[in-house]
Amino acid sequence: MENSKAVRDGDVADVLWEKGIKILSGVLYFMSGFVLSGAGLLSVRLPLSIGLAAACTGTELICAAAGGMLGATLRLSSGELLNAVIPLAGIAGIILILDKAGIKKKRRVILSVSVFVLCFGCGTAVMFSEIPSLSAFILVLCSSLLCAASVTFYSGTVDCIKKKRSPYMLDNHSLVCIVASLCTLLLGASELSLMGFRPARFFGCFIILTASYLFSRSGGSIAGIAIGACIAVSGTSVALSICYGICGLLSGIFSKFGQIICALIFTLAAGIAALLDGSEEGLCVFAEAALAAFIFAAIPRNRLSRVRNNILNPKVRRIESEFGSAGERLLETSRAIGSVSECVANVSKGIDALCPANDVMVCMRVRERVCNQCQLQNTFCPEEGEFAAILEKLADGETIKAEDFSQNFNAKCPSVPRLADCFNRIYASRSAVNALQANSARNRALACGQFDWTAALLRELSEELGRGAQTLFNKEKCAARVLSEHGFEVQSISCIQPLSGAMRLSCVVDEIPVSTSLSLLTAALSTELEAQLNPPRIREVRSGKELVFLRKELFKIRMGSAAASCGNQRLCGDYFECFQTESKAYIILSDGMGTGGRAAIDSTMTVELFSRLIRAGVSLDSALSITNSALSVKSDDESLSTLDVAEIDLFDGSTVILKAGAAPSFYTVSGKVKTVEIPSTPLGILSNVKFNRYNLKLRGGDTLVMVSDGILGCGNNWLKDEIRSFAGGADACGFSEEILGSARCRCGEKFDDMTVITAVAEEI
Repeated sequence: MENSKAVRDGDVADVLWEKGIKILSGVLYFMSGFVLSGAGLLSVRLPLSIGLAAACTGTELICAAAGGMLGATLRLSSGELLNAVIPLAGIAGIILILDKAGIKKKRRVILSVSVFVLCFGCGTAVMFSEIPSLSAFILVLCSSLLCAASVTFYSGTVDCIKKKRSPYMLDNHSLVCIVASLCTLLLGASELSLMGFRPARFFGCFIILTASYLFSRSGGSIAGIAIGACIAVSGTSVALSICYGICGLLSGIFSKFGQIICALIFTLAAGIAALLDGSEEGLCVFAEAALAAFIFAAIPRNRLSRVRNNILNPKVRRIESEFGSAGERLLETSRAIGSVSECVANVSKGIDALCPANDVMVCMRVRERVCNQCQLQNTFCPEEGEFAAILEKLADGETIKAEDFSQNFNAKCPSVPRLADCFNRIYASRSAVNALQANSARNRALACGQFDWTAALLRELSEELGRGAQTLFNKEKCAARVLSEHGFEVQSISCIQPLSGAMRLSCVVDEIPVSTSLSLLTAALSTELEAQLNPPRIREVRSGKELVFLRKELFKIRMGSAAASCGNQRLCGDYFECFQTESKAYIILSDGMGTGGRAAIDSTMTVELFSRLIRAGVSLDSALSITNSALSVKSDDESLSTLDVAEIDLFDGSTVILKAGAAPSFYTVSGKVKTVEIPSTPLGILSNVKFNRYNLKLRGGDTLVMVSDGILGCGNNWLKDEIRSFAGGADACGFSEEILGSARCRCGEKFDDMTVITAVAEEI
């Protein structure tokens, strides 16, 4: 019961809190509308409350319009009152129509144009009802343009308030909107004065101090100049207004020394300006600056410092620390697995050290079983080299007989037949043990290799996480703004550029507006993000729909292939795959040892495993090592296969050719055919295998041809001529078939497995 009562009390408190927030929000919009109803700019009254009303909807619209109406009634003359009230009523009606019609796309543009038309129409009508003149017409035109422009920055500010955006995650557009909104509020409140003390100037000083501390010298100087300009046009002397910009710059420069130093420098600069001015207004400006500095210095330091650090050292620091901690854990795991490998290697060395040489072991066992039981063991010793000759014959595969021993030995030793039989049996047994030990050592080496490559893979992941994916925060905010302008309700957005991939923009929205053109949206995002994007991939997620935009490739790769098995067998010993990731194209070709089924199994296993690892994001070297280990333990029989890999960057054409025992490859550059022939070792022979690399750069129209060794059975000069004549033609598949046919004709009926892969680069 007590728990349920506590829950009900908590619910009531939450409801009261929400209602209180709504009431305070309504009061804020009402007061803002009241202050903006007659903002003074030199000799002109600007009804900027119209722009605020145009930026609001629902309850906020009613409060802002009511405040604007009341302020206009109390503060404006009859002509100015008509110029404020009629556009306010008109814009409220237009907003209601747009809401009922469900129009979200280009809403801000429609409202800005509507505000201009209403203000200009009413202002012109009022002007002609009085004394029309060219100067009055220009003032009406300028004031109408300013009111229309105010819709943009008020909308940006209202959007930040509604979405509760953190102050240190604001983009440049949002910052400009907020600063412009604050400046207009200062203009509206600038005429309020209490014995020379103006709240607007005091509030402006506080804003300058906060901006200089949070945004360093740039924020202080920009805020100082903007607020100084507003104060100047509201009636304060120009000399004193200029001092706001200087004070902001100086306090921004010294902001790195702390909050109190920043406040003292601002107060000192304002005091010097007041002394130089020497007027009563200058003393008021100094008093306002000193009071603002005192209140600013009283703010808890940890709150402002945290915001300042997040602005000057953005969220990247937190992301890097998160990536870094994960990277450190991976690195520790890598070291632990590496130590297991070292332990296995040390144990293996210890076992080998404890096991004597094979010949010594055989002689020891023979002596134990025969010589130690002989009555002549203390009086007769075989001559040096006697047993060595016997062991040589055993090593050659011969069976030992009594006559294989020397005559002198036969004359003295009574147990020669037994000795020969014991040599044969012990050596055969020892050979079997040696085979088991060799197999055990091989398995230990393979285990060490697996641990080593697992440790290397974890180390690579640790390094990549340590560097972190490059998160493009400003682009996220720009993209969110573009999506909002196209009518999307954005729930979350992420723009990253992985170290091993291309830029990726992912956003989750409530729904896709019916009137939205995805092609126009893609074009707008491409312009805003300064990167050509592909149309989005759309998929349903739990909270709405996810749109994924990937950077558009600059190159397209046309692929063609042809293959033939040895003697037209059912299975071909060559196997290949061609595929693309988000940023690269891959060609993977393998030639298994021999022909037929076993070769097909080896090559297929090599390509399938290697390609899966690459698709999973494993590096080329680590994928090679893992594939080599898997091929080594596939069966007791020897399994060999070559590996030929081409990695093509789809954004700049950079290509890496990697070979492990593979046949030469060929590519064209400006019509010339070049050969990539690199000596290397196939997979399955050594426990530690490495790629040999060759770097090149493909351009539009260049061709890359990869072949298995069966194609080159009759040399490669003819193949170069074929590639030169192809010159990046349209039909890559047809060209591959031509090469295969030519190779079969040249090699005759007895030909090896043959595979040709042609890749033609095209600029998009």
